[in-house]
Amino acid sequence: MTEGVPKYIAVRDNLRKRIDLMEPDEQLPPEVELCKQYNVSRITLRHAVDNLILEGLLVRIQGKGTFRARDVIHSVNREVISDQVQGFYQNYSASKEHIRIKVIQNDVVKDESAAYKLGLDESIDLICVKRLKYVDDVLSNYSVVYLEASRFPKVLTHDFTKKSLAEFLESDYAVKLCENDLSVHVEQLCGTMAKVLQVEDKTPSLAVESIVKDSFGSIIAFGAAVYTPKYCDIQFKMHITV
Repeated sequence: MTEGVPKYIAVRDNLRKRIDLMEPDEQLPPEVELCKQYNVSRITLRHAVDNLILEGLLVRIQGKGTFRARDVIHSVNREVISDQVQGFYQNYSASKEHIRIKVIQNDVVKDESAAYKLGLDESIDLICVKRLKYVDDVLSNYSVVYLEASRFPKVLTHDFTKKSLAEFLESDYAVKLCENDLSVHVEQLCGTMAKVLQVEDKTPSLAVESIVKDSFGSIIAFGAAVYTPKYCDIQFKMHITV
């Protein structure tokens, strides 16, 4: 089990991955067998399975067993939003999907709104990195990230098609991203954004804004992402601090 994570959550998350590999209506192994596999009690296992039934991933049929639901949104099509900051590659590191990132802008700009979000003077130079992200060659989302240009100049020359921004900041600047303040809303995609995401005008989609801080509580980056309709199933993972 993952250290610090309740047993039923660890079981639930692993079962969710197994469900992705199952066929519709395929039956789960019996409770006794699953308890042995995960080394947990029946109460813990049922807690995990009940969670997945509520999510619509499993169906329990009295007297027969528990089965994979027919219509399931695979976890590869589910964006995970967590209080633990991860890059796009890291989010999919455990999956078998092919990840591709296309950088469409990496320049120095001035943006009053982004500077305000970063807690900087409105006239300061910012680095703006815009990317399109693909999973198995299917467009997942468009994202834009702003950072202070004078502090992170090496961002301008780095190839972000191969490495996430979070990994780069840690390896090249010893900046570990630790806190993610998020705002999620639905917006209609129009004009240029609709064309970029290859959808019709006024298509509703999920948009996320994020202010990211380091281990010292300093604001490092401000970003926004807009997801294609296929990737509009969002899963939140938050950790309780006591």
